[in-house]
Amino acid sequence: MWDKETPLRLKERFKDAVIEIEERRGEVSVRVSPQEVIEVLKYLKEENSPRYQMLVDLCGVDYPQRDKRFEVVYLLHSMETNNRLRVKTQVGEGEFLPSACKVWRGANWLEREVYDMLGIKFEGHPDLRRILTWENFKGHPLRKDFPLEGEQDFELPSTPPDLEPPKWFVEEGEKYLIVNMGPQHPSTHGVLRVILKLEGEQIIDALPVIGHLHRGVEKLGENMKYLEALTLTDRLDYTAAFSNNLAYMLAVEKLFGVEPPKRAQYIRVMLAEFSRISSHLLWLATHALDIGAMTVFFYCFREREKILEIVEDISGARLTPSFLRIGGIAKDLPEGVEEKVEAFVKEFPSRIKEYETLLTKNPIWLKRTKGIGVLKPEDAIEYGVTGPPLRGSGVKWDVRKALPYSSYEEFDFEIPIGENGDTYDRYLVRLEEMRQSTRIIDQALKKIKETPPGEILVDDPYVVPPSKEMVEKESHALLRHFKYFSEGPSPLPGEAYMSVEGPKGELGWYLVSDGSPRPYRFRVRPPTFMNLQVLPLMTKGHLVADIVAVIGSIDIVLGEIDR
Repeated sequence: MWDKETPLRLKERFKDAVIEIEERRGEVSVRVSPQEVIEVLKYLKEENSPRYQMLVDLCGVDYPQRDKRFEVVYLLHSMETNNRLRVKTQVGEGEFLPSACKVWRGANWLEREVYDMLGIKFEGHPDLRRILTWENFKGHPLRKDFPLEGEQDFELPSTPPDLEPPKWFVEEGEKYLIVNMGPQHPSTHGVLRVILKLEGEQIIDALPVIGHLHRGVEKLGENMKYLEALTLTDRLDYTAAFSNNLAYMLAVEKLFGVEPPKRAQYIRVMLAEFSRISSHLLWLATHALDIGAMTVFFYCFREREKILEIVEDISGARLTPSFLRIGGIAKDLPEGVEEKVEAFVKEFPSRIKEYETLLTKNPIWLKRTKGIGVLKPEDAIEYGVTGPPLRGSGVKWDVRKALPYSSYEEFDFEIPIGENGDTYDRYLVRLEEMRQSTRIIDQALKKIKETPPGEILVDDPYVVPPSKEMVEKESHALLRHFKYFSEGPSPLPGEAYMSVEGPKGELGWYLVSDGSPRPYRFRVRPPTFMNLQVLPLMTKGHLVADIVAVIGSIDIVLGEIDR
């Protein structure tokens, strides 16, 4: 729900600072002068009604043809009313913007990313360094004049870059031990490096270092047609590819102004919940293995394999389905798959009990997780943390309930929350989420049976290509098919943001259209990028062994963090 009243209040209070109020596709944006943007943001967080406690995203857009080349976009959320508001400001080449870290601590990594990718500098930022590329990298990849293939005279540095921690991390005269943990797959879950400041075994401070897996997904997405870019989304959080497909396609459909038929929406919900369970099973298997429990690893993969078989039956692929289409899905459910889904729904709750028998009251598991990595609810909101880490801290917030999509408002399910915000609570929340996902799948299957077979695409010839049968019989259908896949449909100019409750938190896409068949701006709002930022807060005072449990409880995927 986008806030239409607050912009008028801002215009009255800040007068000339509010340059323009925009409303497109139901979304509301306020354009603010760069000199006053921090004052406006601070007012929205602390004084406005409703208060916008969370900075959901912060990104930049490059418009080289404008006098003020760059636009910085702040997406805000009110936890009180589930309202959203977008604030924009413009900044020229070589100019500075004041840092929003003074308002939300979660702006730290987001501003570093904008600086890295576009070269916009933020005055007053506590640690303005590159974050996804190394410090001596030349150029800013998301600028429109940066070549897609990269700079032709590119050379790797003769010495490995950024091995030393930043100067502020190690103060002169300190006698702490500095240790590099990672990047290696066990413990740090991929190419994550954590610089630890230690006193004996105790963690004094921790500094996550990311960017080792940066593949330029946003740059690639801006050079592909809307439907082509769907395949990029699979490769972000590859443990829950369908959730990525869904978030992206919802944003595309908002740009085009279309809504899929109910049958397609219900199938999407069913697959999204299978994606959530599959992701949580992989999380539980690896998290338990990190802490020393091996048996549950094999148990979880047993059920995950059944889910992947169902997904393969429906989409033809196990990990990267790319099954969605603008306005619906690629094909209807195959014969016999409904019985497999019913069998899984009937059996899976008993499997969750097996996991609980192994872990929930296990004294070693309790010692390794209880009271470890506590995240206070106010800190979680301040840093933009979402998903199980936010709910584990006792905040009852879920995109499926707060901002329903794909007919989720028709489904009956509960939002589990924790009490202490520790690693153990995050474990319990995910276990219960798997139960709730099973409930949703059962309801979705019943709703699918009530809808007519075949109604899986919106009836709009501009966004949906002709069927194979039509192409084989009619010449104009063949021509339309050729035009669709060679050129691609083009939405009207504008912008759209849509998000889903992914297994790891709010997963969103911000798309800007210039009226061409390719997105002008292809921005991913990755939940684990935001969630990982609180790792130093969660690990201070703990032992080195505890950081393994804490990283596992965040459930990170570096393909999504680094993009």
